[in-house]
Amino acid sequence: MEIFKWREELRRRAWEAAERVAASVEGTVLLVGSYARGDYREDSDIDVLVVGRFSEPPHRRLAGLKTPPGVEVIALNLKEARKVVEKCYPLALDIALGIVIKDDLGVAQQLISTAKHCAVQKRL
Repeated sequence: MEIFKWREELRRRAWEAAERVAASVEGTVLLVGSYARGDYREDSDIDVLVVGRFSEPPHRRLAGLKTPPGVEVIALNLKEARKVVEKCYPLALDIALGIVIKDDLGVAQQLISTAKHCAVQKRL
């Protein structure tokens, strides 16, 4: 029973970290990766996808963002995010299982739904 409490505590901390990222950006924010899939470990990083109205180059999009330790933020503009799910890039499988933290752009369900077609194609 102790292992369940430990795993729940890890997941709770991941959720809180993702919420801190979401509170500091405008856009649609999803928890993706191992914490969304449920196969996380103690040393897993927390992957957060931010889809925003970015016009600057990728390396400048979140320059001022203070991310909590152990958090990896992926910043895409809406056009890039749509391309990821329409072309079934590897990140699409993570989006298919993503957990919506907030959806300022109103596109989360559309991205997830489109990404799920990639999972079906790959029979995952």
